[in-house]
Amino acid sequence: MVFLVLEGFSGTGKTTLAKMLEARDWMRLQESAHALPDHVPVLDKGDTRSDYSLLGATLAYVSTVSRMRKDRNVVSEGYLLSDLAYAKVRMALGLSSAYPSMLSICREVLADGCARPDLYVQLSSRPGESGTKVPATGAAKELFRTRYYEALSEVHTELGETDVVSLSTEPDAASTLDKVLAVIKERGLA
Repeated sequence: MVFLVLEGFSGTGKTTLAKMLEARDWMRLQESAHALPDHVPVLDKGDTRSDYSLLGATLAYVSTVSRMRKDRNVVSEGYLLSDLAYAKVRMALGLSSAYPSMLSICREVLADGCARPDLYVQLSSRPGESGTKVPATGAAKELFRTRYYEALSEVHTELGETDVVSLSTEPDAASTLDKVLAVIKERGLA
């Protein structure tokens, strides 16, 4: 069975694709930011405590993934590395100091093969599209928009999680899903 992680900034289609896979009987794990109470700050409002809260929400999925992937395909809207990328950007902004300890925890978790994704699909918007549901106003939000993918790439390299496929989302979500399924098939994961 496949453990697929969809990565990308807010608005790139992770949830839409994950719901489409869920309709095909995949187990869907929603993005950690959506699993937390609304009062936990994210993006440029986040801090050290919120970074740990986001990681904690994702870590709650690790046991589920390691057990369920034996019998069922699993898709996650972001995962450990997505949380790390946001924490890394917040660290660069001086908003959080959680990144180094989060990196250590994630390194340990990913050493367990059952918790390690088979494939990461990094989604981005097509040129000319905003690619985000989060309005970018102010320098901090703009930094998140421009720095997120760079930080995500750095995190992948630091952890040796380099099996990443980058896809631009199509206006028609079904076309993007077809591209994702084709990659899974090409990789012999289906």
